[in-house]
Amino acid sequence: MSDNHSSRKDKNNRLLARSSTVTWPLIGGIVVIAFSILLLTLRAVVPSLVIMLAGISLIVYWLYLINTKNQRIKSKIDKKCLCAICEHTESNLCIQQKCICCSIAKGDKIVGHTNNPLQ
Repeated sequence: MSDNHSSRKDKNNRLLARSSTVTWPLIGGIVVIAFSILLLTLRAVVPSLVIMLAGISLIVYWLYLINTKNQRIKSKIDKKCLCAICEHTESNLCIQQKCICCSIAKGDKIVGHTNNPLQ
């Protein structure tokens, strides 16, 4: 019983750590921008603009992290072959064996792989 509880706790800790590493630039950027708006209300224009640029750059960095994470997930999905004809498990095998059913050809060269069943 304690092993199950500890493994569940470890899993929750990993999920919490993963989510916190992705959201900290967003939260930090929002806090920094809010602080710069406070400085603007106190009429400290130049420092508040510099601090606001730092907050905006944190939010842009967060967007970059989200996009690269989504591309990594998409590339893992694209490496699998879902073709019902050749039944390979990876797209690299289809490209190496030059499968006609799911390979994309340009002239005589194979340039890629598709999982589109309507090809």
